[in-house]
Amino acid sequence: MRPRIRSEVICYVLAGVSQEASDFLRFKYAGDRSKIKNIACRLATKVLRREAKSRGRKSMLLAYPDFLLALAYVAIEEANGDGLCGTCNGKGWIDTGVKRINCFKCEGSGRRRLGDIAIANKLDADVWFYRQYGKSVLEKQMLGTLASYEGDLYNAFRERL
Repeated sequence: MRPRIRSEVICYVLAGVSQEASDFLRFKYAGDRSKIKNIACRLATKVLRREAKSRGRKSMLLAYPDFLLALAYVAIEEANGDGLCGTCNGKGWIDTGVKRINCFKCEGSGRRRLGDIAIANKLDADVWFYRQYGKSVLEKQMLGTLASYEGDLYNAFRERL
């Protein structure tokens, strides 16, 4: 059994990361949902700045800031999830009492599958539009930024403890 880390230690470590990273990490690990709007707005703003800098007026995403904000909420939800199938709890099989069968939801992989259609439905957007303009932003920029916040946490742990 892993020892529980005291809250004073966590506060000490979080003092060594940026405000954006601290807000996301408090949301993810402490369940502080009061900062989720700030996290989503900062994430969408960061992507808007990158798009404006790299593509200028040619970027389609600059015309749809609400789409980017909704995409940021999806990214936060994806980064916060554990990725395990909710039906079989990551086992890949279901015990029927007589025999074990492969999970019908994840097809035996144990991983939750949130495909392009499900994400497009969450965004109330066309699947083509999501694949063309939103998928790379979600996977590369937004989830990458949120993963870098976790990297900041691990670096702060290593440096401060």
